[in-house]
Amino acid sequence: MRETKIMKVFERYIKNFDMNKGNVKAMYFHSIKMMELCKDIASNLGVFTDEEVIVCGLIGLFHDIGMFSNKFKNCLTLEDNTDKSKESIEILFENEKLIRDITDDKSYDDIIKIAIYCQNKNGLPKGFDNKVLHFCMVIKDAHVIENFRMVINYPYMDMHIDNFPNDLVYNDFKKYRVINSKVSDNDADKILEVMSLVFGVHYKYSYALLKEEACVNKLVSALKISNKNINKFFYQVGTVLNAYIEKKIGMTMVETR
Repeated sequence: MRETKIMKVFERYIKNFDMNKGNVKAMYFHSIKMMELCKDIASNLGVFTDEEVIVCGLIGLFHDIGMFSNKFKNCLTLEDNTDKSKESIEILFENEKLIRDITDDKSYDDIIKIAIYCQNKNGLPKGFDNKVLHFCMVIKDAHVIENFRMVINYPYMDMHIDNFPNDLVYNDFKKYRVINSKVSDNDADKILEVMSLVFGVHYKYSYALLKEEACVNKLVSALKISNKNINKFFYQVGTVLNAYIEKKIGMTMVETR
């Protein structure tokens, strides 16, 4: 499997969409960044072959290709809550069959499907060996880091916060849980939901990337808050998350969840 062929097929497909309309450009660069992050994380784990690292990059690049389906052509929305993972799999393997333009080797097909499907789902799929789970954890960790970048650079949430998160959301956060989007009611809830993604990261190296990119600090600084108490609250949340990240970086082992 060749990286040049992977990029060629991706670029050829994306060429059908107008970069100047909707959020096409944002999703294009999101896909590129996800490929880079997946390869970076995978290559630093010591569990993948060189070819498997390339497969991780492919998964990152095409994980959201469903956002570029004709149904949403030129009017992509970053707030669309519908699950595009199935559409991504269909474009790759059924409708456009892009995967066959990349390679005739079918040995990674199931792994690619599983990783793309589970990338935005809670937890990990059951009944698979550790190698498959590593593919899933790589895309999940990359997505946490990239979610911070997307919120900061392409603010599709209202960054003007004028209230506190609701109790259900905050209680989950205090228990170091990834917040369920179903309990989020307001903009403060949604921001805390993004910040809580840190609790779902799997690898020490991914935590190191979160620290290196200063993801938490950049997000807190990007918030526009006039109320001093709310402002203080989010800075305290940032302090808690940074301490959590430091603790995870200092751990001697990474637990597979």
